Amino acid sequence: MTKANHRAAFSNDPKFLERLARQGIHLPAAHAVEPSVSSAEIEQGAFPRKESQATKRMRKVREANMDGRSDRLTYDPESNSLTAYFPGALLLSLNVMLRMHDASSTALKSTWTKRVEALRLQARSTLNEWTANAAYPVLVEEVYITPESSLLDHESVAAACKPILDAFVVNGFLPDDNGRFIAQPLAFTERGIESGLLIRFRPSPKPWGLIEDTTIEQARCSMILKK
Repeated sequence: MTKANHRAAFSNDPKFLERLARQGIHLPAAHAVEPSVSSAEIEQGAFPRKESQATKRMRKVREANMDGRSDRLTYDPESNSLTAYFPGALLLSLNVMLRMHDASSTALKSTWTKRVEALRLQARSTLNEWTANAAYPVLVEEVYITPESSLLDHESVAAACKPILDAFVVNGFLPDDNGRFIAQPLAFTERGIESGLLIRFRPSPKPWGLIEDTTIEQARCSMILKK
């Protein structure tokens, strides 16, 4: 406790002041010290903390992603691909995701799990057609359209789609999201009039997706240690 806190405690203690008065001692008003604000008072909401920009953004994104009334699912037998459309969807930047509290991250994942579940229920026959014909591993095309002034980079789009892919796994669209079933995410974003996200699953030509075969061979050879 600081000196100021000590003085404030004594000058505001009625019993202490009464004892001084019996001794003929009266504290001048100038000696009275205003009690300082304690951390407990701050935690109790006397002085609520200002909401951070990351928290505001997270709440806006989560609320936008709760509305899946216009979502739709299509299956193309010719390309053996499944496409999910999420009009109005918003994504978080990688920087905001890194600053998010675990509880906020879990809440956002739950929002997407429920949204994809609703899509599954309304398009059950389309999902059944896909699961009966799916060929793995698949490429995952992730195209994000946004009217917002701050355009995400492609790396952020891929990272932001990770909880959405988890939601597809939980709801039975994919057996898992490991390398056996997803060869490569292909993320792209551009500015548009309305926000929305398209995710398309299509068979990958190789286990390593669209990476050149020669690149894979070079990587394998370069990792061999010379003795």
